[in-house]
Amino acid sequence: MKNFLERSYPMGYNYKTELKVLLTMLAAGVLISFFRFISAYSLEILALYINRGAELILDESRVMPDFVYILGDKLLILLILAAFTFVLASCIHYAYHRYGSKSIYLMRRLPNRFELHRRCLSIPLIFSFIILLAAALLLLICYSIYTISTPEACLTPNQWQKIWR
Repeated sequence: MKNFLERSYPMGYNYKTELKVLLTMLAAGVLISFFRFISAYSLEILALYINRGAELILDESRVMPDFVYILGDKLLILLILAAFTFVLASCIHYAYHRYGSKSIYLMRRLPNRFELHRRCLSIPLIFSFIILLAAALLLLICYSIYTISTPEACLTPNQWQKIWR
């Protein structure tokens, strides 16, 4: 793994710091998105119940809002983070070649003319893909929570199809 990282980053670049920042941003984005969904979902699920003294009674005439409505823009932070990661990290890597190690001209003279681009774009591209996978996994987790925790009498059918409309 270490050889792959050293071959994928600019030579002499302190990649450990960047990896820590990227992983922290991924964890923060996933946690923020998840807790935003949970807070919106819990408010909607509480609206299904009637408060009678010390107990909550399910009002079966009420309907749970669609999953798409509750999800809203909760995953948007991960999509923005994926684009931001790719653009910012690749710009930093190109700038490091030009101004940090001053090896931009050496990299352009190498027999493999794509070596510069591979070193500057591979890790940001891989990490953006990981963020998008995390967003897809979070979508599945949130959908599972929605379908399992919502009372059957309050669900409207075809929630999965409504996501893709």
